[in-house]
Amino acid sequence: MSSVESLVSMHRKDMVLLRTEAKQARKQRHGSERELDQAFKELRSKLSSEMPVASSFPMKLCAPIALMVTLVGVFSI
Repeated sequence: MSSVESLVSMHRKDMVLLRTEAKQARKQRHGSERELDQAFKELRSKLSSEMPVASSFPMKLCAPIALMVTLVGVFSI
């Protein structure tokens, strides 16, 4: 009976140790993820500030031209 109790107590101690190790590993992962997220946000803001703003004028002309082409195609039939 004593050997079973000692095995159970050793198992409990091991499980407590594993839980604490898992918590520490999780905290380290979250910390490194935060650092990576922050670095990504900084890089994205730096790139967006350096990139020129694209003109949306051709996109504004796309819809009326497509409409005109469609109407010409429909009426020419």
